[in-house]
Amino acid sequence: MTSDQTTEGFIPGDVVFAKMKGYPFWPARVSLYTADLRRIYHILLCSSRTFLFPKDIVPYWPNKEKYGRQIKRGGFEEGMWEIENDPGVGLRRQKVSVYN
Repeated sequence: MTSDQTTEGFIPGDVVFAKMKGYPFWPARVSLYTADLRRIYHILLCSSRTFLFPKDIVPYWPNKEKYGRQIKRGGFEEGMWEIENDPGVGLRRQKVSVYN
């Protein structure tokens, strides 16, 4: 897999960069995956949650150099710190499951 390739093999808890319309790639974590026809992932961003298609998600570590450089949007540095130092934040007391 090349660093920009997306994969449908993400599982809950995986750290990723997620792309939402109008924003750069952002550090995030997969919360759950819906295995229905839409094949979408529930993504936890620094202070928000969203559902994204696999094409909008790339693995974190192979893409850190490309997407992890500092940007001037509030919360980006905090998101990078959380992903690397407390990747379980937001998962505490939450049952992680995969919908089928």
